[in-house]
Amino acid sequence: MNWYLIHTKPKQEFRAEENLNQQGYATFLPTLKVQKLKKNTLEVQEDPLFHRYLFIQLDQVQSNWFPIKSTRGVHQIVRFGIHTDPVIVPDHLVEELRAWDPDRLAPKSLFETGESVQIKEGPFKSLEGNFQQLLKDSSGESRAMLLIEILGKTQQIKVPTSHIQKKS
Repeated sequence: MNWYLIHTKPKQEFRAEENLNQQGYATFLPTLKVQKLKKNTLEVQEDPLFHRYLFIQLDQVQSNWFPIKSTRGVHQIVRFGIHTDPVIVPDHLVEELRAWDPDRLAPKSLFETGESVQIKEGPFKSLEGNFQQLLKDSSGESRAMLLIEILGKTQQIKVPTSHIQKKS
C-alpha cells in the first residue's frame, strides 16, 4: 500500500475526504486551526494545511482507481505528465504529518500585529491603519484596535473586525 496525492476541487477537501472514506478508501487530510470572522464573531475552525490536496492510501494492483476521479470533491490524482502513473508520496512524509499535533500551535490569526489594513465601512471608511489587536466587546462582537493617522497625529481606534480588510 502506498500513499498518493489527490487534487480536490476548490474548497472541497473535506467533502472529498468524506466521500472517499464512505467508499472504503483510507485518506489523510492534515489541518490547521485558523481564526475566521463569521457574523461579526471571531471563530476558530480547521482549514486544510495544503489547500486543494489530501492523501489517499491505495494498493497499486488491487485498488479500484476508477471511482476516485468521479468522487464528489475530487478533481484528479496527481501525476507528472499526461501518461504517467500517479506520484507516490513517501511513507515517512505522511507519517511525520500524522505525528504533527496542530493543537500545539495557536490558531493562525486573522490579522498580524502591525499589519497594514484598510477600513471598508463606517465613519472611517477608506482610511488605512496598522492592526494592533483583537478585542471582544460586552456583546461578544469582535473588534479590532487600529492605529490610524488623523490630522497628523496617530490615534488608537476600535472598529468592528468586519469593517477592516488586509491592505492589497
